[in-house]
Amino acid sequence: MKQSAIRSHFKLPEEDILLLILPAYLLLYADRFRLVILLLGICFYGQYTKFQKMVVPVLILICFYLYPEPSSDFIHEGRVIDVRRSYAVVRSDHVSVLVYTDAQPAFDSVIWFDGESEPIEASKGFFRFPFADYCRKKGIRYSVRPDTIRELRPTWSMRGRLMNHIRRHHTEKDQALLLDVLFHISHDDGFSGLFRDRGISLAGVIAFAAIPLNYLCFPDQRKKVLAVIILLLALFYHFPFLAVYRLLRIVLEKTGMKGKQVTGTALLIALRIYPYAIYSPAFLLPYLFAFAKPSGNTEFERMLLGMHASSLLFHSVNPIEYMAFRLLLPLSGFLWVLALSAAIVPLPFAGLIRCIDQLGTVIQKSELPGTLLGFGLPFYIILQLWMPKQLRKMTPRILLFLVFQYSGLFHPLAELTFLNVGQGDSILIRGPFRTGDILIDTGKPGQKNNLFSFLDAKGIHTLDVLVITHPDTDHSGNQEAVIEAYRPSRVLTEHPAEFTAGRITCYDLNEIRNEDENESSIVTYLNLNHMQVLLMADSDHTTEETLIHRYPSLHADILKLSHHGSSTGSSESFLNTVRPFLAIVSSGAYKIYHHPSPEVTERLYRKRIPYLDTKEEGDISIFCFPGFNLLLTSRGKIAIIRV
Repeated sequence: MKQSAIRSHFKLPEEDILLLILPAYLLLYADRFRLVILLLGICFYGQYTKFQKMVVPVLILICFYLYPEPSSDFIHEGRVIDVRRSYAVVRSDHVSVLVYTDAQPAFDSVIWFDGESEPIEASKGFFRFPFADYCRKKGIRYSVRPDTIRELRPTWSMRGRLMNHIRRHHTEKDQALLLDVLFHISHDDGFSGLFRDRGISLAGVIAFAAIPLNYLCFPDQRKKVLAVIILLLALFYHFPFLAVYRLLRIVLEKTGMKGKQVTGTALLIALRIYPYAIYSPAFLLPYLFAFAKPSGNTEFERMLLGMHASSLLFHSVNPIEYMAFRLLLPLSGFLWVLALSAAIVPLPFAGLIRCIDQLGTVIQKSELPGTLLGFGLPFYIILQLWMPKQLRKMTPRILLFLVFQYSGLFHPLAELTFLNVGQGDSILIRGPFRTGDILIDTGKPGQKNNLFSFLDAKGIHTLDVLVITHPDTDHSGNQEAVIEAYRPSRVLTEHPAEFTAGRITCYDLNEIRNEDENESSIVTYLNLNHMQVLLMADSDHTTEETLIHRYPSLHADILKLSHHGSSTGSSESFLNTVRPFLAIVSSGAYKIYHHPSPEVTERLYRKRIPYLDTKEEGDISIFCFPGFNLLLTSRGKIAIIRV
């Protein structure tokens, strides 16, 4: 069969081949799959392109096997390669360590630190930023919280010297502003807005530089000048992902490749060098824009694709950022140029810089929390496909998406979720179509980001009721933060007889009122879609005996074990009375807290009561359907609870 016949049979454009290989690489990224993906790429290229272009698979081969793999050793000194608000990344001989410190050492200085290493472990949850995986892809496997940090050798690089120059010659207020704009030091990892991303900021500098060049230079000259600017930025920032990607594009275009072939090849090679870049908009936007269909509404298609991806991957969407992207991108570059000028020469730009930066803060307030990963997604897809022809323009489609995102229609079902907040409690109860949102407890302060990421992903703007079962920090640690962010209509810290949100009514069964906070915990009982739920907080045997004495026929399909599965609760007589279909444990690291107690788990085993632990399963959600309830865990377990 001739080559043209093969092409006609598969109907696959040459320029799309590498863009099809790229998602396979992202999905199958593991040691044993690398050779398979590489051979598939070579096979496709051998079939569909000229032999001379085999240089591209050779480049990929070099990137796959010659790029040094990170080591899993631990170090106590090394060069500072990255600085964030609360930590620095230190590297020595391909070994990287996360050093938690507020001191913010200078880029490329050599420091020594003490302390014991701690492995960076994944925290399971439906919607939380995969920080452990992000660190692993950067070659970071351990963290340390040192008591002492000492600089062994001062910085030598331009970025490090600029950082020290800013600290020596500017006020503390201006330092924070300039370091934020030039290095994004005030932000820890996680998606915090399109233009808060380091890579997008770099793209903004390139976009801003292109504006005067469009008027001053011919196209060939403009490309050369931009290439020099990209190279200078790469040298200054020590070759970040976006700069390497843009340089690769320039090199590949010299080989005769065009369009999507250049995009796919450059992204694939850059991702091999920087696998953690998949969590960055600096990768997301070039890849999505390359997939936008070449039609009259290309900009709108890119906009909708970007919003979908942002909702899917980062659990929030800022429509203004995407709608005004072409304007805001060079504006962010202009802000960078102003900040660099003010950092080097004491020019009166601080007010203007602060004004433009404040504009970004204002735009950030238009962010819509939520993710399209919900049970309302099939209805959204059906509406998009069945939209009448006269309405199938991009503007109505974008408006439809924003309506779903803002109103929470991606999550229309009633649900009960036990959040993984380590050693602590946090439970979300929701009515269908956002008819009532109840949060019971908030976990420890260190779990704030995990709690907020879940609430935001569900599209929750306000809470109807916030219940704090008792004052222990592992239950009330984020109380004030939740009140400030989600403005609950009612905050219950004392025993209520009952409380209601929408059609959901909850009852407090505990009548004990004494100085023992655990005995006096609020014990919540509710009926959700014919499923009886009993949440025991940190109550103990005394509370349990009081409950079964007052309610001898008390029964619960779902029982949240008291005190994280401690032996102070879940007595024999209590379990015999309640007879739960499923027990839930909300616990932290066993080696620290020893929860759940072996005595309790043995008791559950003897009574044939299955249990799930948030420590092992992550977030545990029960979704209410007509006639049954569906249980899902972030680890992937699925069960049906009949009603």
